[in-house]
Amino acid sequence: MLALASLLLATLVSVAVVGWLPRPAAPQMRLGQAVQVLRGEITADSAGLRLQLQSGPPAGDNSPWLLALAAQQLGVPASRVRLAWSGPARVPDVQVIEGQTLLNAAQRSRVLQAQGQLLGAMQLPPFELAMQQDDGRWQVVSSDHSDLAAWRRQVLLALLAGTVLLAPLAAWAAIRLGRPLRRLADASAEGDLRSMTPLPEEGPREVQMLAVAINASRTRLRDQAQEMTRMLAAVAHDLRTPLTGLRLRAEFAPPEPARRMVADIERMNAMIQQVLDYARGELEPPALQPLDLAEVLDDCVQSARLRGVAIHAELPTTLPWEVDALLLRRALDNLIDNAARYAGPVELQARVSGEELMLEVADRGPGIPQADRARLLQPFQRAETSRSRTTGGAGLGLAVAAIAARHHGGELLLLDREGGGLLARMSLRRHRGHER
Repeated sequence: MLALASLLLATLVSVAVVGWLPRPAAPQMRLGQAVQVLRGEITADSAGLRLQLQSGPPAGDNSPWLLALAAQQLGVPASRVRLAWSGPARVPDVQVIEGQTLLNAAQRSRVLQAQGQLLGAMQLPPFELAMQQDDGRWQVVSSDHSDLAAWRRQVLLALLAGTVLLAPLAAWAAIRLGRPLRRLADASAEGDLRSMTPLPEEGPREVQMLAVAINASRTRLRDQAQEMTRMLAAVAHDLRTPLTGLRLRAEFAPPEPARRMVADIERMNAMIQQVLDYARGELEPPALQPLDLAEVLDDCVQSARLRGVAIHAELPTTLPWEVDALLLRRALDNLIDNAARYAGPVELQARVSGEELMLEVADRGPGIPQADRARLLQPFQRAETSRSRTTGGAGLGLAVAAIAARHHGGELLLLDREGGGLLARMSLRRHRGHER
């Protein structure tokens, strides 16, 4: 409807300007200037006139009095001069009065010299003044006015008028359509499949239909992703039963094979635990509770030291924050173990920046290439692709940490550490319901 209304308005404006407005009138001419052009005293272009040579004289109505005046000023017989008005231009009615007596044609000759300059300066409708040359051809001076140029100016005026009238409507339409589209784009960029907040369904009908379609698509994809995660968690959980049976059978094997079997079983249990941790983080909402986070961080450090990790921590004595302690401990354990596996000594630091808490796990290892960092935050992705038993697990450690950061309103960033190494920075945003 908006496009149709705009087109209709533009058409009406063009019809009004082109069809209803009067035809642009040609500019008037001065007889004296035309005579000067034929004499060669001035150029036709400088006077806005056109000079051409043709075989015959121009046709049209004539004014004998003005013709005689032109012949006198040109200094040639009247038989060699033509003065003609053609087309819509009307022959001017020029009368010469002396005292109160209207002079006839015979009496006008004696006043030509006295009034010739005055009459030559009069503004007259466009005419053609011609003088016959010695070779029989005619030099013709006429107006340089072009009907095509006048038509083009009128069309241009129509387009400009239509643009001026349509500009407010176009601006209003652009704002009305662009603002909800921008809000929809911003909401789509900030959300993901885990977000339960639907996109705003507002604005024109087409934008509302787009928002509805995107919301429905996100819901279907989220349901499918959750169903696959539930299936993965169920398979991982069911694997524990046969692994327990294998562990019992390993007790009756010879010592050396039993040791290798138990090591493989423990490694498989650790991988299953990572899968379950990832599934819980994806499926279960965070259980945020206000507590002293400094104690949770200290427990993570002590547990890491019991696992043989060389870790140095810089932690505040008290740190009230609202977190899911279990989810946060899984994330920190994964970050600390990854750093220890690839780099050795680990440093843990906690600092508050405005409404955000920064938990940083740093090492002096080889780091991670910039091109691989976004990929490694996805599940089942590893920097070392050989799947060796000695270099890592299932590739879920960083994914679990990223989910934990996201559930706390923050994100996990993998950064280059000054002086070499990797810095894993997990940000936690202060929950609005918690009072400082």
